[in-house]
Amino acid sequence: MDANAIYRRNLRVYYAFGFSMDFMIWAGVWIKYLIDVRGLELKWILAMDLPFWLVSAALQAPMGALADHLGKRRVLIGAALCWTVVILGFGLTTNYWTLFAVYLAWGLAIALRSGTDSALLFDTLKQAGREDEFQKIAGRGFAVRLSAGVAGLVLGGQIANQIGLATTVQVSCLATLVAAGIAWFFIEPEIQREPSHYLTNLKAGLTYAWQHREVRYTILIGSVILTGTFGPVVLMQPFLLDHHVATGLYGIVQAPMRMISLVAALLAFWVSRRTQTGRLFLAACVVITACYVGLAAWSATIAFAFFALPALVSGLTDPLVGAHLNARIPSDRRATVLSVMPLLFALQVAFFEPALGFLADGVSLRSAFIFAAAYFVVLMPPLMFLWWRAHDGAPPAALEAGGVELAAGG
Repeated sequence: MDANAIYRRNLRVYYAFGFSMDFMIWAGVWIKYLIDVRGLELKWILAMDLPFWLVSAALQAPMGALADHLGKRRVLIGAALCWTVVILGFGLTTNYWTLFAVYLAWGLAIALRSGTDSALLFDTLKQAGREDEFQKIAGRGFAVRLSAGVAGLVLGGQIANQIGLATTVQVSCLATLVAAGIAWFFIEPEIQREPSHYLTNLKAGLTYAWQHREVRYTILIGSVILTGTFGPVVLMQPFLLDHHVATGLYGIVQAPMRMISLVAALLAFWVSRRTQTGRLFLAACVVITACYVGLAAWSATIAFAFFALPALVSGLTDPLVGAHLNARIPSDRRATVLSVMPLLFALQVAFFEPALGFLADGVSLRSAFIFAAAYFVVLMPPLMFLWWRAHDGAPPAALEAGGVELAAGG
């Protein structure tokens, strides 16, 4: 099969896989389910994310190297099957110990997928000589995944009203099971590489991420932005609980946030062509901070609209960061290097999310928003300064030569 045929095949599979993996009818009700049905407390639910994110962080780079070593298609199949087990486990959990085991498996599932589908897409485009289309296609893929998320959110609340919260979570695993079958149809792009050991690939990928300043600071900023946009994800449902919103409306009121991300992802390619990357990062910092400050200052139900701000940032920056990094990473270590950003994100959220939970439960929801704003304001300015220094006068990223030199140099 020629490169263009592989491109067309993988593109269709990429969109279908993304939709099926992100069609989560459980996502809009799972915290309410654990609190109302299983009798668990929010602070301990979010505290479980500490080991979950640490496991995810520990496995990010190894799973990225595994994808580079064994093939991205195989790892994506494994990711979908692992997700299936995780969702079913959530639906059957009855105590904190079972929930703890499910969270550990969830960390593995996240690590298996993170960066692997993006790396496979870029390698497919590169093989067909169309890598300059990555940001546009990645934006469309992000929009497809968000569309699946919106559909899942809206349906989830309605289905939960009809069949119950527990059953809704349990049947959600069917979508990821289908995704495993879809991933089977990926074709692994041909990559020129020197035969090497798995640990050698892992070390080379991590070394590359650290030694190249443009890559290093983009990864750091990307991980902090991910953390900033993740806070609202876990605080939306507590906000709705705090304001006594009916279960059937959970998906309906959360869906517009996903729609905003969807539209932003579709516009990301157009925006990036007209605005410098550094300015977009700076705008992201201001917008996310404004979200948390607004939610902390205004306790009315209508303040829920502030959650739209990080949704906008998420849609714009996800394809932007992916394109910026992919253009600077050699193919034979792409998944490994791309896994470093989720790794750093996981390390941050491992402590950030439980802190939000304990503040929301033990003090107030407002204090959680204040903490999130302070976290973002402290980290982003110095990182932005270092990012601009790293990119000052930097030559265009004609990457493969750099990758070959690094491989030759050790």
